[in-house]
Amino acid sequence: MPLPPDLSKPVFQLFPQAANSIINGECVPCGSTQIRDCDFRDDISKKEYSISGMCQSCQDQVFNMMERMEDDDYHPW
Repeated sequence: MPLPPDLSKPVFQLFPQAANSIINGECVPCGSTQIRDCDFRDDISKKEYSISGMCQSCQDQVFNMMERMEDDDYHPW
């Protein structure tokens, strides 16, 4: 089982149901179920799950998009 939710993060005060999703091994954004430690690429990704509730696939999508946005050549319009 991945790390438990980091309840010190403000997001869990705004969205208390997100903590329950993490405890139950679910991805908050996509709803994927039965998330396990071995589903994550590294310890940083496991820690991110305890903060955001994002599975590895959702993390990849979000952080890849952020990297593209930081690129000087990125223009979404």
